[in-house]
Amino acid sequence: MFKNSSGSRFLIICLTLLTLSLLTGCGDSQKKAKAPKIVPNFSLTSLDGTPITRDTLKGKVVILDFWATWCAPCRAAIPHLVTLYETYKDQGLEVIGVCLDQGGDISEISDFIKRNQVTYPIAIGTNNPITKDLGNITSLPTIILLDKNSSIEFKVVGYNNEIGNKMESKIKELIAQQ
Repeated sequence: MFKNSSGSRFLIICLTLLTLSLLTGCGDSQKKAKAPKIVPNFSLTSLDGTPITRDTLKGKVVILDFWATWCAPCRAAIPHLVTLYETYKDQGLEVIGVCLDQGGDISEISDFIKRNQVTYPIAIGTNNPITKDLGNITSLPTIILLDKNSSIEFKVVGYNNEIGNKMESKIKELIAQQ
């Protein structure tokens, strides 16, 4: 069929990829129903001493933002999270920043919060079981959006404008739900 072996290899690779995509359901028009995952109970304390638990947040749409001061994508997400918080907090949105800086130097984190005009609560999450309970959060930022019943509706690692826009659309939808 092909005179050279590179053409044969190309054809085999293409056929293999096509077969794999068919076997894994790529292009399948049926959506699989996913069961909502309830966030396990957790306990954090904000930098101002306020306790934050899953139960204190019930009835609100919640963004849990796992971040660190040294993380460039985290720093890019913060202004958008502040805007979302200021825009939707009176409609039931709560944003909780969970700082995962190693060592947890409170004065450094507090300075960062002031410089970046963060208006939502910040808690230290280093060595807190929440990072394991939510799927071993090791990449930052990890942003998790919860509905009013503490079910995970949206979870993403990283941040860009497209993610921000998707998150805002989902927030509007969740706030509108009774």
